[in-house]
Amino acid sequence: MENIFRDAFTPLQSGVSEFRHSWGGFTTVFSDKKELSQQLQLLEKENKQLNFENQVLREYKAEARRLQKLLDFEDTNQANFDLLPARVIARSPDNWYRYVIIDKGSKHGLQKGMPVINYDGLVGRIGSVSKNSAQVSLITDREVAVGALLQETRDTNGIIEGIGNINHLRMVNIPYYSKIKKNNRVVTSSLSEIYPKGIYIGKVIDISREPNGLLLSATVQPAVDFDKLEEVLIITAYHPISTDDEVEE
Repeated sequence: MENIFRDAFTPLQSGVSEFRHSWGGFTTVFSDKKELSQQLQLLEKENKQLNFENQVLREYKAEARRLQKLLDFEDTNQANFDLLPARVIARSPDNWYRYVIIDKGSKHGLQKGMPVINYDGLVGRIGSVSKNSAQVSLITDREVAVGALLQETRDTNGIIEGIGNINHLRMVNIPYYSKIKKNNRVVTSSLSEIYPKGIYIGKVIDISREPNGLLLSATVQPAVDFDKLEEVLIITAYHPISTDDEVEE
């Protein structure tokens, strides 16, 4: 009888044992997945933090490169100019009057009309000044005009005008017999009362004849990328030299 009962219950006991084993494995897998999920969330959080820190470091690196260029430019031109560095803190909201706001003002010695440059070339001039900031009228502004000449030939004087386009300038009053060519470099002339002579403005990209046939005009691409302008140098004093050297790009 004992053997009969043992044989009858053996399959049931075996099933219970297998169920216990399977349930134990299932709970173990479930526990492992929960732990892995928590670890994955932690890793994703750490990855986001590292990406943010990496972006900050890249920004610091880019800023350091720009500031180094400004310092190098200042060192190279300190015999000719007294330069004050400043940061761009705001921009013009419209396309007709192009200007930027910088973080230096009258308490730093800035005055209306002072020329503004960076290591690429001419930026504009100080338009208005408050105690801690100043408005810089860009050379792309329609109300800004700059006396200019061709650096290669030096035989063509003209006027650079803003046309409300941040990527183009217009050079006018060019004599019809001028030897102006595409890719000629345009620099400030000695005819300007504001800008020192020889500051790089941009290069000629197109030439056309005026309707009267006596004058030419040219489209000039600015040397400065105004969309990426973040730091500038204000010329607070100018010390002209006797040589005919120009400020190089």
